[in-house]
Amino acid sequence: MFLWRATEIIISATGNKNVQFKPEYLKVALDNLMDRFQVKYFLHTTMIDAKRNGQNITSVTCFDDEGCFTVKAKVFVDATGDANLCHLAGARTVWGNEDGQVMAATLPFRLAGVDTSQDMSPAAVERAVKAGKEAGIPNLTRERGFIQKMTGSKEVMVLLPSVIPTGISAEDLTDMEKFTRGQALHYIEAFRWFMPGMEHCELTMIGPSIGFRETRRMVGRYTLSAEDVLTRRTFEDGIGRGGFKPEIHLGLKEAATYLDVPHGSYYDIPLGCLQSADTENLYGAGRLISADHQAMAASRVMGTCFVTGHGAGVAAAIQAKTGKADVPAIRAELEQQGAMI
Repeated sequence: MFLWRATEIIISATGNKNVQFKPEYLKVALDNLMDRFQVKYFLHTTMIDAKRNGQNITSVTCFDDEGCFTVKAKVFVDATGDANLCHLAGARTVWGNEDGQVMAATLPFRLAGVDTSQDMSPAAVERAVKAGKEAGIPNLTRERGFIQKMTGSKEVMVLLPSVIPTGISAEDLTDMEKFTRGQALHYIEAFRWFMPGMEHCELTMIGPSIGFRETRRMVGRYTLSAEDVLTRRTFEDGIGRGGFKPEIHLGLKEAATYLDVPHGSYYDIPLGCLQSADTENLYGAGRLISADHQAMAASRVMGTCFVTGHGAGVAAAIQAKTGKADVPAIRAELEQQGAMI
């Protein structure tokens, strides 16, 4: 049954091309995709331990509301975003840039009742936030942010409440989410008073968890560099393409900075970025792949995460079947499945 399809490409205020999608529809679409390919998966599950024997992971221990259970496999893929499996298994990881700083994390929220015909640009946001600060509204940390409109809707998504993570323990996460949730209400107050079109806005949702751009990353057999991205380098073991330029969020007040790349091209993501440097049967996918700080600022976006997830899944399956990471076989299977390599 057809319900809704994302087809429209929106050019953002920064020049990025965004494909709009509705998260609630996406959940069902992903459920249907997993069912189509007969993938067995568990929601509401937390990984709490990993066992290894020499250079290989042998099992992971998980927890649900009934207790603990063990999952054994020949090959594992860490797609946690925070390199949690790498961390639990004792595989090498890094945190942030050479100074140990990671990019800002943001907690989005949605507003309804917005007159989207009004100016919703980053400049308009900045004017409202600065006016709110002058009026004494507290905790308006980031002055310049984004309001994303949804075609045919009076609802918008706001990306403003931000914090620089220093850790991802339960205590850290609790403190960050409490702080950014409070920020959201202060931004709404500033919008209602000082941003035309927002006078009657209503909060409909605060993100269920803070959105990280960068935390732990896996140390791989190859580390993608900023030079690889900016020079659009290709690799013989490429498993997919990246096409987004580095978008770096190191400060809280200012918006992102971008590193320019040649127009209309792409860079390869080599298999080595997905392979743990010290754990033979461990692959990584998503924003935790082996990349330096600036290269990660390009590879962390959703489209490229899909690419690395596809590559890691195929590579892990072939290694589990044949006992080795056969690059020609991996590339051939990816091409057969429609991947662009």
